[in-house]
Amino acid sequence: MRIRPQLEHPAQGIASAFLRAIAEDDAVAVFERLSQRTRGLLEGLHAARSGGVLASDRDVAAVVAPLRASVVATLGGVERIGRFGVSGARVVDRHTAYVLLLPDVEKEGLLRPEDWRPAHLLAFVQESSARGGPGGAEWVVDLERTAALSADAELPDPLGSVA
Repeated sequence: MRIRPQLEHPAQGIASAFLRAIAEDDAVAVFERLSQRTRGLLEGLHAARSGGVLASDRDVAAVVAPLRASVVATLGGVERIGRFGVSGARVVDRHTAYVLLLPDVEKEGLLRPEDWRPAHLLAFVQESSARGGPGGAEWVVDLERTAALSADAELPDPLGSVA
């Protein structure tokens, strides 16, 4: 597999917005940035726990809560989430990319290679969407691809255990 670095890729901004939404407990913003497969998994887990189905937008907080709790615990708490930097994207194929999360990044701008200490990897898939960019596609966070690529890179999964 040939992975191409890409300094300007939509996944970078989405990763930052996703982490900010996790830190701010903005369930709707978190949910909007998830792949359809990940949404379905979280909704299924919620339905199994509650004995019901997703009935309204108010239920999104309950659906996202296990994912948020897992991310907060894995990344070391809400206050630490904002200190993670996001690397340039790595494009795996036409529909898969990832960014590395760099801990305790205090300054903005490019980091020198010796400053790189990736702690986690966050994977994105490109999905068709009416909201998406050109061609109706958008990049979204995917739980399964994050777990698989994190394991390949021998990094802990930042999304943790959601079960």
